[in-house]
Amino acid sequence: MSVQDKDRVLTAKGYAIKKSFLTDIQIQGLRSELTVAPKVLDRFQKDIQNFPIYYESKTRFYVPRHWGIKKFGEPEVDIVSEGLSLPETISFSTKFPPHDFQNEIIESFIEKNANGLICVPCGYGKTFMALNIAVRLKRRFLIIVDKEFLMNQWKSEIENFIIGARVGILQANKIQMEAEKYDVTICMIQTICRREFPDGFFDQYGFTIFDECHHLGASYFCKALLKIQTKYMLGLSATPDREDGLTCVFEYYLGEPVYKNTKRAPDKEAVVKAVWFDSEDPAYKDVPVNWRGEPVTAKLLNQVAEFEARNKKIMELIDEYAKDSNRFILILSDRISQLEWFEKALNEWSTKFIHGYYIGGMKQSKLDANADKCQILLATYQMASEAFSVKKLNTVILATPRKNVEQSTGRIFRQRIDERKVAPHIIDIIDSHECHKRRWFVRQKFYKECEYTFQHIDKPKKVVQKTEANEHGSLFKF
Repeated sequence: MSVQDKDRVLTAKGYAIKKSFLTDIQIQGLRSELTVAPKVLDRFQKDIQNFPIYYESKTRFYVPRHWGIKKFGEPEVDIVSEGLSLPETISFSTKFPPHDFQNEIIESFIEKNANGLICVPCGYGKTFMALNIAVRLKRRFLIIVDKEFLMNQWKSEIENFIIGARVGILQANKIQMEAEKYDVTICMIQTICRREFPDGFFDQYGFTIFDECHHLGASYFCKALLKIQTKYMLGLSATPDREDGLTCVFEYYLGEPVYKNTKRAPDKEAVVKAVWFDSEDPAYKDVPVNWRGEPVTAKLLNQVAEFEARNKKIMELIDEYAKDSNRFILILSDRISQLEWFEKALNEWSTKFIHGYYIGGMKQSKLDANADKCQILLATYQMASEAFSVKKLNTVILATPRKNVEQSTGRIFRQRIDERKVAPHIIDIIDSHECHKRRWFVRQKFYKECEYTFQHIDKPKKVVQKTEANEHGSLFKF
């Protein structure tokens, strides 16, 4: 019996199942379960579109690999390419042996047939473990990233850890994939999603690393999973649980976590300096609303970032910390204009501190130079949220309010405890608007789970936690 006659076949396009093998009810269930949409508040539901995470030919459905196996059993035949072997001259090299927990994670992944997710906090060595696994699998491999600076970081890490590896790039019109020249190719996910590739285009690769794989739950980025399905696949993330409920998308394709611990180890040395800010000035206090009377959070964020009295308060904190030469400070904002305000103030400050930007659009050489020489880095949350590694940082100032700061605050915990000259400090500015206080309570919960020490400045005598309904209609407190 030929492969074409088999009902269930594992292919480079997914788990291929004959339509004739399924009942009408099964077909209806397949289409329903594999057509997904993000969960949002009811008032936004009308703007949300469903999208399929499968495709079909005249005779078959092609569904996510692990969903198909779980639903219909192991395939009758597996025709996914093994990929070409890495040259024998390639080896993994490191000055320091892996931690015991890293060895355990690596072994767990390989034992699970080298498919699944590794989910650990920032600074726990996701890149290190992924490259170790790649060398152990001995197959040419792909790395999928969503930002150019991540591409540069991966290239640098490969050069640090893998002796003899030749690195290619797949980005826009640059296609460096010839097996005679390249052992690993780092791909921009935007290029993967935008372009169409002929059948068998990735067959010479046996392993794929999806960096920051939580992005793959988005309707656009999940297209990469339809196009790249190698024998072995690894997803990396410190924050795999998507608030929109679409974590299932990449788990269906890559597999469930073989290791998941997204909470940092308790660190009672770390300090959260909670700085409460309020003003009766309408330019700060008044909450802009739309025609339905709902808060316009983007405009409110602009007000917060532009309010001079608030920025001056932050500058006082910057000055306080920067006077300690052992302090290396990361200032995070959602608004470039606010970072520009801080830069201007630093240039005019009586005490001169070495400072520089770490924002999108800068050349990698300039980013690296600023990270190396500056005591104060002015960065966007976007740039600091993923794969941002400046080991000397030990202080972070959250200049605009966010709800989830696990990755952003994790940037100041790169040093081992025995290497620290000062304790890590998180300076968290808490704004008085109800929506921003709610975000603070989420951050506070995370800090408490990490057992950080709290220092409050200008805290109101009474902080009211209001009860509201969530998107499912349940009541909960902020």
